[in-house]
Amino acid sequence: MRVAIIGAGMTGASAAQQLRQNDAEVVVFDKARGPGGRMTSKRVESMDVALPFYPLDFGAQYFTARHPQFVKALQGWLAQGVVQRWDFDPYVWQHGLLLPSTDGQSRYVSTPTMHQLVKNLLDDTTLYLNCRITELSFSQSSFSSQHGGEWTLSSAEGASYPGFDAVILTCPPEQSRQLLAEHPLALQIPSALLLPCWAVSLQLKSAVEHPADGIFVKEGPLSWCARQSAKPGRAGITEQWLLHFNAATSLQLLEASPEELVALAQLEFSRIIGQKVSVSESLCHRWLYASFNPAQPAPGLLTDKTQQLVLAGDWSLGGRVENAYLAGRQAAAFLLPAPLNVTDLSAVGIDSMLDNA
Repeated sequence: MRVAIIGAGMTGASAAQQLRQNDAEVVVFDKARGPGGRMTSKRVESMDVALPFYPLDFGAQYFTARHPQFVKALQGWLAQGVVQRWDFDPYVWQHGLLLPSTDGQSRYVSTPTMHQLVKNLLDDTTLYLNCRITELSFSQSSFSSQHGGEWTLSSAEGASYPGFDAVILTCPPEQSRQLLAEHPLALQIPSALLLPCWAVSLQLKSAVEHPADGIFVKEGPLSWCARQSAKPGRAGITEQWLLHFNAATSLQLLEASPEELVALAQLEFSRIIGQKVSVSESLCHRWLYASFNPAQPAPGLLTDKTQQLVLAGDWSLGGRVENAYLAGRQAAAFLLPAPLNVTDLSAVGIDSMLDNA
């Protein structure tokens, strides 16, 4: 079986790993410069001569583990050293007060960056980066190894990739809808499954005096604040904070300038942390499709057995890095000729892929 996967995030990487372990030929396509999806990290240039570049997690800040299959995978990643537990005492900003949280949940990060885990899962999978797939076509064929048809993918650069028995779409639902055009599955994709998020990085001139390393923000325009240097494996990073705006504010400020966003982020963070912070460097990143919309029910995987087509992502099961992984395994199980010998891969609860709730 030859399978094309569009999207090199956690779902695509999980599906690719499972398919390759079952002797399928897998090719992964992604429009970005590197794998990771919403677990991506940036290599940020710094004015610090001693540390000219540093890694920055702009998307998912950590992940949790609840489902037995994901817990089992986590144990292997911990043993390999690609994942470490992030031991910090979270705080909550609510009703004008910054107080310790009673949340005792264990949280984990990939090291030295969040996307390293996705890279490891992809291993030596054939990967086309900087490759935006703009068209899918299915044609009847007697040459396909699995059924009476084959898929051809076309890129924005004019390249053609034919001869696939199956396709897994792990890109955001709205992008999948555009790719599918008139395909019946396009009509099954619910609207507004994923909400936007502005991420703002603030390099501070002096250290924050408050002991908080991670803050859940329950009121105001922000939703999350994290001291990046507090994460395992981020040695050498100076006082640098990553702030996420909540979905409502991100939608309102969707076309805002970086200057507007940084000014608001600096103001709100100063208010939350209880001291005026001075910023030496800043960086903004807009996620058009970030957090799962809690007003929507999780639709599950969308599938077409006749044409061997699957739509999957964290949104399939309600958000979370964990559900992104499980959705990838479900997608692989749907395409493989024999059922996988795995525990039930049902969802583990609704949360944001960015894991800020």
